[in-house]
Formats: sequence, structure tokens, C-alpha cells
Amino acid sequence: MSFDPITAERAYEIGRAAFPTIPLDETLFLSFVARRAETWGGNPDRAADLYLACACIAQVPAAVSQFMTRFADRVPRYLGRLARNADLVSEVRQILVTRCIVGDAAHPPALNTYSATGSLEGWLRATAVREALALNRRLQENSDDFQAALEARTPWADRELSVFKQLYHEAVSTAFAAACSEIGAEDRALLRLHYVNNVTTANLATLYGISRATLIRRLASARGMLLERVKSALKRGAGVAEQDFDSILKLVRSQVDLHLSQVLKEPAPRDS
Repeated sequence: MSFDPITAERAYEIGRAAFPTIPLDETLFLSFVARRAETWGGNPDRAADLYLACACIAQVPAAVSQFMTRFADRVPRYLGRLARNADLVSEVRQILVTRCIVGDAAHPPALNTYSATGSLEGWLRATAVREALALNRRLQENSDDFQAALEARTPWADRELSVFKQLYHEAVSTAFAAACSEIGAEDRALLRLHYVNNVTTANLATLYGISRATLIRRLASARGMLLERVKSALKRGAGVAEQDFDSILKLVRSQVDLHLSQVLKEPAPRDS
């Protein structure tokens, strides 16, 4: 052992000194550290990492902001050659935030698995690389073209399709896939967080460091932009009869949430 072990109480003091703007209940921290007593081993170098990880799991706004400020911009460095794909970098950033801090109904926040045997940044680097490789592999398996990959995932093979769905499903499928690939990576990531990962607007507001009202406006704007792009794609000669156009738009609007949850869907998160 190359260090003198410290107590959990001392680790809390070190964490508070490292992150003075992040309030964290000491009892909560001590409980968090106690569950990692064997793997942490009293290493003072891990004290600040434990403090930040615990505060993020508790969704302390200042901690989430610090997490994003400290690590989000380092994702390209973590990914090496994969960072050439700007969309991939944006997707990985959002995955790190939602999976590490928010989790979902089936999986608790991945930061719960941080054992403090190594640095928090090292743990995040490994997570980022794993997710980037998985995303890149899935895109290549579907198609080298991102738009084609999205189109292939669009769910129109339903036995209960209405007449309009049966008649125009290919046109709408193509238009929707095109629209999803045309919107910005940040808007696409936001839509995925809400419609696929089921992150609430309250939690999203915390993650982005903005008010819930602002977040809702941003979400509505991204959704509205997507619909406008679908409408434009359909008008560019997608084979929709003029007399059916309004009905098709109503169909698209009524099922946009379903489209988003399927087209942008990813495999369920894995424990780190």
C-alpha cells in the first residue's frame, strides 16, 4: 500500500474542500463510502471522486453541472479516432449523462457501480469507449449510411396498420428517417433522452442546467423542427396524393412519439 488510509469522515472533508459549491449530506456520503470500504481502502486520492459520484447519484444540481463541465469536453480525447464522427461524440456525451446519473426503470444510475479502485475519470473513459464502440458497431451493422440505418429501424410492419399506413408507409418511413438524420445531433440526443430513455423533463432540466420551462420549450422546438422536416420531405415528391396530404400529416403528428421511441431506440443500458 503506497498511501496512508484515511477515514470516511476525512474523505468527506477532502471532498467538500475539492467541491465547495456542491452541498452533500455527510450521512449520505458515509453510507455511500461504507458500501465501497473494501475496494476504496481509504485511499485519499479517491476521496474527491467518491464525493462527486455520490452527489451526482443524489442529483445535486451543482454536482451534475460539475460532472458535465469536467468530463463532457474530454469525450473526444477518450474516443481517439472515433471522435472524428461529431454525431457519435454527441451521442456518447448524452449516454454518459443519462446512464451514469439518471439510469432508467430497469437500471439504476451506473455511477452506483463505481468502486473507487481507480479514478473516476478512468472509469468514465472506459465507459465512453465501450459505448462508442457499441454505437459504431450498430451503425455499421445496419448501414454505413446513418439515414439508411434510421430508416431500417422505422416501425411500420404492424398487422393493424390503417389504410393510410398501408398506402403511404414507405413514403412516411423514408421522410421520417430523413428528418431524424437532418436535425442536429444535440436535438436528436435530447429527443432520445426523453422519448427512448424516458428521462423526465424535470431531470433533463437538471442535467442541462436550465429551468424546466426552458427545457420544455427546447424539447417542443426539437419536436416541432422534426415534424417540419417530415412535412418538407413528404412535399418533395414522396408519392403522397394531394387530397391525402392533410390526413398523412395528422397520422405523423399523432404517432411522432412512437416513431421517436423506435427510430432512435438503443439496446438497454448495461451495468458498468
